[in-house]
Amino acid sequence: MLPDFRRLAVFRTVVAEGGVNAAARVLHKSPSAVTYDLQQLEGQLGTPLFRRSGSRLVLTPRGRVLASSIERAYLDLGQAWENVREDVAAEPLRIACVSGFGRYRLVPRLLTLLPEGRPLEVLFRTASQVLALLETGRVALGVSYRPLVTTGIASVALGEEELALVGPKARRATPRAADIAALPFVTYEEFEYVFFRWFESQQLPLPPRWQRSDHFDELEEALESVAHGRGWSIVPLDSALGSAYRTRVRVHRLGRACLNEVHLIGRERDLRSEDAGLLRAAAG
Repeated sequence: MLPDFRRLAVFRTVVAEGGVNAAARVLHKSPSAVTYDLQQLEGQLGTPLFRRSGSRLVLTPRGRVLASSIERAYLDLGQAWENVREDVAAEPLRIACVSGFGRYRLVPRLLTLLPEGRPLEVLFRTASQVLALLETGRVALGVSYRPLVTTGIASVALGEEELALVGPKARRATPRAADIAALPFVTYEEFEYVFFRWFESQQLPLPPRWQRSDHFDELEEALESVAHGRGWSIVPLDSALGSAYRTRVRVHRLGRACLNEVHLIGRERDLRSEDAGLLRAAAG
């Protein structure tokens, strides 16, 4: 039986996007249609490709094998495509990054260091999605605030970023420590790690229940919400001081800087590569 290439493409998109709903938006299909395609593919193969971990889908061992094989095939096809063109471009530097550090510190510096003519491909993803892209071979190196280590993947320290409490520009006074837990917070994907890290560094008890005003997938929308006076958030300081928000949100410091370690992730050989050295120089 020939492979079901249409449903394999759906499977690849689910892996790359980190879930059914995100894949459905990319594919312009309903989530139920994407789920049906995955179920049919699993039936054809006679093995589950995903398992549930809370609200997330996680690749099974056989799912990882299939995803990795698909990515190698796509990379081979991409190379073949380039080889038949008259002007073959240099191999792109492919990386996946968590948004705050990657978008506001790493990539702007990296663009000044890249050799002329070297293409760059950057995917901004959550920490778990960065790992999935590495495991499937979609990217060679990842940047995450978590030291994600699994079979064949290692992690080394890359640098530090400061996390900061930000509020609407009109709110000049820094809130009292005792009042912070009750603030209306604007949250974003994987906010728990960042928020918990900041509360711990300030020696503040976590709220018994988060008072959320808004929630978004992306950090940028969360900052936009804060800028419109809809709540408070805890974000990488580089993002709050970026050109888009430094005049629109106010940074509040309680006396202790909250430093968060950022990690470079990849296979051992890739962590020793010239590209890894380039990322270290850009992060420094």
